[in-house]
Amino acid sequence: MANEQPDYKVIKKDNEFEIRQYTNFLTATVETEGGRDEAISTGFRILFKYISGENKNKESISMTVPVMQKSLGDKNWNISFVVPKKFDSKNVPQPNNQNVKINNNPDFKAVVITFSGLFSNDNIKENEIKIRNYIKANNLRIEEPPIYAGYNAPWTIWFLKRNEVLFKLIN
Repeated sequence: MANEQPDYKVIKKDNEFEIRQYTNFLTATVETEGGRDEAISTGFRILFKYISGENKNKESISMTVPVMQKSLGDKNWNISFVVPKKFDSKNVPQPNNQNVKINNNPDFKAVVITFSGLFSNDNIKENEIKIRNYIKANNLRIEEPPIYAGYNAPWTIWFLKRNEVLFKLIN
């Protein structure tokens, strides 16, 4: 994979499920409205402007993966890009757009299912049901709502795409 992604250690692997401990990472996040597809499109454009130099430093920032979505309910979504590892909370370029927030993600431990195919509502829901069943069967404590993560450009051939549904674990 050509794009940078957050570092993590797999604590447990159980078939298609993993429990991961992520190294601290930053995200640039924007809240958008609409259906899932509309929200990710709108959020992506706003965040792309940020990484393309619409920030206080006028600095271009490398594209990373995954692009993440989290439902805030009632057609509101958080859309997030992972900030490259060379930045920390002290040197990350500050957004010009006040709707773009830089968030720190320390001690991020998650249960994850990875799947290929389209990043469609049906494919996401099918895998969300699988991971919820796994969570219930293993008595895991999670934070709601789930995070949907897409790793590939829209033009990537569907069977080569990498997608995930993640739930942050509560210690």
